Amino acid sequence: MKRPYSLFLIIPFLLIVAWRIWLPADLSACPADGETGGPLTLVIRDYFERNSRTDWRDMDDRFDILSTPEGQSIASQPNSHTCEALRVLQSPAFSQSEKIFTIALMFRLPIDQYMALMDRSHQLYTQGKMDKEVLTLVVFPRGTAINYWWLPAWRQRFSRDAPSVLDANLINDVLSGHYWFDYPGAGF
Repeated sequence: MKRPYSLFLIIPFLLIVAWRIWLPADLSACPADGETGGPLTLVIRDYFERNSRTDWRDMDDRFDILSTPEGQSIASQPNSHTCEALRVLQSPAFSQSEKIFTIALMFRLPIDQYMALMDRSHQLYTQGKMDKEVLTLVVFPRGTAINYWWLPAWRQRFSRDAPSVLDANLINDVLSGHYWFDYPGAGF
């Protein structure tokens, strides 16, 4: 007789957990026009200046920022820099290369924050504040996102943005799960 009663307790708990995992983080607390002078901004600006302001397309490895000690420090705890990253992405004072480097440092966000980043990136792309290449980097499954191809909330965001920036065959591979199995492994 105890078993049916325990199911009545476990099922609501599981539903609450599932509901929470499927929601993006609420980033409305991030001020839209706040200062961009924190640690993330300093790392990106310093990296961009050390590389003679080279456009990311002309670099051998656009993810080289992840190999710097400063970049690794930010990338290992990206959730404490999410608001600053959003301010960088929406600011016209930052080049598209700096925005690419910012996204690279955010690859390991928790999935709820990553989905919120996807939502804000979609908004910035439609407003013309972010170019196609930056949105492609947000949408293309790497880091945290690679493990959530099955999550309906992530799939909805991917399906919304991917057709405008990715190849149809790649989209099918991602949505079917084949991309996850064929992913090249460690790294980004």
